[in-house]
Amino acid sequence: MAATIRPITQQQYLVTIKGIDSYWEKFSGLKDEAETTDYNDGLSNRKYKLVGPRELGDMDLEKAFDPTADKVIVDWWLNYCDGNDEPITISVTPVTYCPEVEPLGPSLIIYGVKPTALEGFEVDKTSNDISMLKLTFIGDTWSYA
Repeated sequence: MAATIRPITQQQYLVTIKGIDSYWEKFSGLKDEAETTDYNDGLSNRKYKLVGPRELGDMDLEKAFDPTADKVIVDWWLNYCDGNDEPITISVTPVTYCPEVEPLGPSLIIYGVKPTALEGFEVDKTSNDISMLKLTFIGDTWSYA
């Protein structure tokens, strides 16, 4: 008998940055892509491809902005230094919310995180939209454990 799969929704994740007491509503997803190059052996009318090293693409975290609770994130951004001795990791964990938040399986963990942009504080006096805070970052590697 085939195993039963139990897919989850995009809502069923807890996204956190190690060392920051906050959660994120949106994660842009992971893109781990290899470079390729074409070559011809010189003897045929055929091109071949080689697969080169992989690279993680830029990723985004986004959340509804709370000016008081999210001050820790803004301060972290303002004080970030690339020579920081503390490694930064981001965890994306599938969870269930009922009755309590509990992990459902392995987590995506991104290592060697380096923030590259912070977006927020957008003002539009004619809008009732929620103010959002967005963090763009790069990472070195990842695991799914």
